[in-house]
Amino acid sequence: MQHRANFTLVDVFTSRAFGGSQLAVFSDAAGISDAEMQALAHELNFSESTFVTASEVPGALRGVRIFTPAREIPMAGHPTVGTTWVLASHGQIPLKSARGIVDATLQLGIGPMTVTIESANAQPEFVWMNHREAEFGAIRRDGARIANALGIEASDIREDLPIQIVSTGFPFIYVPIRSIDALARCAPNKVALAALFDEGETRLAIYMFVVKEQAPFVVRARMFAPHTDNIPEDPATGSAAAPFGAYAAAHGLIKPEPSATFLIQQGVEMGRPSDIHVEVARKDNGALAIRIGGRCAIVGEGAMFLERPPTSTPRA
Repeated sequence: MQHRANFTLVDVFTSRAFGGSQLAVFSDAAGISDAEMQALAHELNFSESTFVTASEVPGALRGVRIFTPAREIPMAGHPTVGTTWVLASHGQIPLKSARGIVDATLQLGIGPMTVTIESANAQPEFVWMNHREAEFGAIRRDGARIANALGIEASDIREDLPIQIVSTGFPFIYVPIRSIDALARCAPNKVALAALFDEGETRLAIYMFVVKEQAPFVVRARMFAPHTDNIPEDPATGSAAAPFGAYAAAHGLIKPEPSATFLIQQGVEMGRPSDIHVEVARKDNGALAIRIGGRCAIVGEGAMFLERPPTSTPRA
């Protein structure tokens, strides 16, 4: 017996087809088991695939489960933005607002998440994703070791900014690089990157960035995760862009009073350029409100076929 699982293919954080980060959205995942979701994500082999389910939380429009080829993860940026775009394009998030702006709540693994869709003629034009408050982790002092693992020189890493762990739900190690040339020379060596972590220590993805322009503030970035999710490089990492906004504010790269908006360019070295917009605003209590956003391009639709044992029919 065969079950047909339909999906939409969308490129995220780009306004043109075949750029940005690829995402498969299974917008009706009712009846697909956990094991089947993982098998589908592994077969498609994108950085992530999403499966939309009924929400179990009051007030949330849909549940969204996110799978890499290796595991389920509690949240991620480009899958949330891309899934929102697909649901809005298909009418599953109604775009009925005189202002052309609609808020919706999706249930992710880390909890409810608010997305905002800017639309025209009942079609999405831009999607924002709110992030929770950032958490700052350890500062790493082994810059030379990290540089060696990335295939660059220790002098290619800036000394005036820290190598630090930051998270808004999914932690990354942020590595400040001096130049675009050095960023281009970085290589996703799985063995070398895995060796940066002690046995039993949680392995974290590596996010390298270069300040490309100061006014307006523009950043070039790359993200390596061959040692965590078997993803050598990701062309657009929204879940890393939001914590970077907090990092940039904490270390004086931007001034979020009252707010700052900037652009992260990623995926250039992969031939899949992405534009991730980041907004950081200082709240009255001193905390930072962070959201990331961008455009998407739906590039195709398809179906995967799941083999299931036939339902037995009792004999008369």
